[in-house]
Amino acid sequence: MKIDFYYWDMQCPLNNEMLKLLEKYDSRCEIHTHNVKGDFILAKEQRMFFPTLTVVNNVKRYFNPLNENFLNRLLQGKEVEEKPYLIRQGRKVFTGEILSLTKQNIEIACACTSRKSSENCHKKLKFLEDCCSDVFGFINVDNGKLLGGVEYVPSVLVPYDIPKSDKVAFLTCTYLSSKKYDYKTAPLKILENFLKGKFDKLIAISDDRGNFPNGDLEWFLKNGFSDEYVISVEPNYCKLHLVSKNL
Repeated sequence: MKIDFYYWDMQCPLNNEMLKLLEKYDSRCEIHTHNVKGDFILAKEQRMFFPTLTVVNNVKRYFNPLNENFLNRLLQGKEVEEKPYLIRQGRKVFTGEILSLTKQNIEIACACTSRKSSENCHKKLKFLEDCCSDVFGFINVDNGKLLGGVEYVPSVLVPYDIPKSDKVAFLTCTYLSSKKYDYKTAPLKILENFLKGKFDKLIAISDDRGNFPNGDLEWFLKNGFSDEYVISVEPNYCKLHLVSKNL
């Protein structure tokens, strides 16, 4: 069995964890890892619009974070089907304390993965410092607990096949999804004000119905984004839209 694992550097803190997991399976199957940071051609060839893409035997494509159960089932020759992450999202905006996401509080944001790892967080910080200035986004917290957040990078640094310009920012992450409240809108509004004057437009990629990546589309439309076009379709998994908003 052959596994090709494509990843956008440490854009997600889990990327480091998945790379270490794959090392454990290196003797049991053929594994190739590909960092698409700066490799726009490779990302376009693979139609990559998620932080990671796993391709098995050059055919089957998977998008969820890797885990041992997934890899073991593949090695056992079992059929593995992914289901999109779908929850009914709360639309009532909850505003806690909105903080600039910086080097000093990056560990709060890394809690979005529900896993504590200083190594993963440190690598994520290095990725953000290479992309942005001192402020990487904004987080919504309550008594020091992460509720939600948004992060961005300049579009010219994004490996995905998207419109790129010095005046366009790309929304890399929106988190967390809740059935009760909308924890993402409040930090998004602050981010938009922060980006004004530096960028003319903010763009993002959202699934039609799913919460990953960044969705759902309804949330973006509610927040004043325009649905530009369908940028990618993965049968039985997602329909991704490019959305944009003038700043």
